[in-house]
Amino acid sequence: MSVRRLLFPASLSFLFLLPVGLHAQDAAPTDMANDDAATVIVKSADVDYAPIEVPGFDTGMQIAVLSGDPFAEGPYVLRLAFPDGYRFPAHWHPMAENLTVLEGTLLLGMGGTVDESAIVKYQPGDFLSIPAEHPHFGGAEGATKIQLHGMGPFQINLVE
Repeated sequence: MSVRRLLFPASLSFLFLLPVGLHAQDAAPTDMANDDAATVIVKSADVDYAPIEVPGFDTGMQIAVLSGDPFAEGPYVLRLAFPDGYRFPAHWHPMAENLTVLEGTLLLGMGGTVDESAIVKYQPGDFLSIPAEHPHFGGAEGATKIQLHGMGPFQINLVE
């Protein structure tokens, strides 16, 4: 499988694709039980999405980083929003991706070649754990939001 790397944390070119000021939400960190770790609280109504352009992907996808820095080493949580009819090409990530459907219908097929007959529909509450380097493709039916969490750096590699 030939690969074209789209997002790479060390690449300055990717930084120009993200909106200025894209960062973790203005969460309310709270010292719960007086331990050293702060709890991050992000109310759904306060999630602020921004457009994200990924070469090789349709326009219209939006991103919100809830916690961490997806493009650095360490844990992250982010959300993606797709408009009705959105499609994304076969791609893979070098790290495992944990995905929960929040709204709408996520269309997802596994493999390095887009095959509409392989697409499965996932509804709100459905969870998928996609192993590292496992190609997948799909889109959205209706306005769709998903939440991703994993270990960074988060990268997208197109299957060519």
